[in-house]
Amino acid sequence: MCKPSEKSFEIKRIESGYNGFFRIDLLKYRHTLYAGGWTETISRELFGRGQAVVVLLYDLAKEVVILIEQCRAGAIRHAQTAGKSEQAWLLEPVAGMIDHAETPEQAGVREAREEAGITLGSLEYICQYYPSPGGCDEVLHVYAAEIDSNLLPDYSGLAEEHEDIKIVKIPFNVAQSKLMTGQFNVSSTIISLQWFFYQKLPQCL
Repeated sequence: MCKPSEKSFEIKRIESGYNGFFRIDLLKYRHTLYAGGWTETISRELFGRGQAVVVLLYDLAKEVVILIEQCRAGAIRHAQTAGKSEQAWLLEPVAGMIDHAETPEQAGVREAREEAGITLGSLEYICQYYPSPGGCDEVLHVYAAEIDSNLLPDYSGLAEEHEDIKIVKIPFNVAQSKLMTGQFNVSSTIISLQWFFYQKLPQCL
């Protein structure tokens, strides 16, 4: 029997349920209990997303943060139920999946070029987190980068990836007000803006 202080798990089996644009696996596992001993075998469907990168762009000189707006599959059914089609268009930082053998920083530079039409220099690390660990294995690596917003196009995105992106420049005071009043609804947007306004920006004033 394991001691209460020990933490361990055992993967019994992983079965492939679906492998397309995304992946779904059936995971069978067990883990130790705080009181000692083990759980019974647990079965969970696991949504396989892998690792992704997020990059918040900002311009200190112009006092704007830059988000991208695009139609997102995950918001379509909620928008349909609400009868408000515009709610399927979400405001987010630049983001994308990390390719094989690519570092998060390399992916961030690539995604900024593809989604915002801008070439980045250095990236500043913010954090990494699991957006939905109860049933998804995705890890988000979050960064920020200062840019000259005059260099940005109005629209961007890769046609072969069905990206139709609008570049949105939001003044600091407007973005902070929207953050404080709960008007953003994407976790990467909220987390990166919280870092920017309450950790980064005070250091720059």
